[in-house]
Amino acid sequence: MDNNEDLARVTNVDAFFIPIYNSPAIVCYLDDNRQFMLSNVPVEIVLAIRKLNNKDGIIEERENVFDILNFIPEIKDNLEKHIEKVVIDQLNEKIGVYSALIELKFGDSIVIEKRMIPSHAVFLALLTKKPIYVRRNLVDEQENEDKGES
Repeated sequence: MDNNEDLARVTNVDAFFIPIYNSPAIVCYLDDNRQFMLSNVPVEIVLAIRKLNNKDGIIEERENVFDILNFIPEIKDNLEKHIEKVVIDQLNEKIGVYSALIELKFGDSIVIEKRMIPSHAVFLALLTKKPIYVRRNLVDEQENEDKGES
């Protein structure tokens, strides 16, 4: 995976609905005091992260797969054994979506990287208390875009 110098570590994650647009979003607070935002994420992920963070949210009468993952200790424990870290590392500029790598470890020497939807990978890392990183150049690009510099 990436050289750690190229990565900013996520120290906190918040999930919410942007009020003006009612758009679901995840904000990753980074160790260099910057923020990285994932917007238009699935509503279920926002609700699941809010539940993990013990934030009051919309009460859903139906459970979803994210609730079940958190509800069954054996599944959560098994995921904890295998997930090493998550890195949000790519932006597909053609369609404007990010992707992440999740590092999975099996035994002492087998490491497999799987490409994932970042919001899903972030949820799994939060569920298993594993580190999350963002490639610094993606944070820089997002900041420049927010300032109107492209």
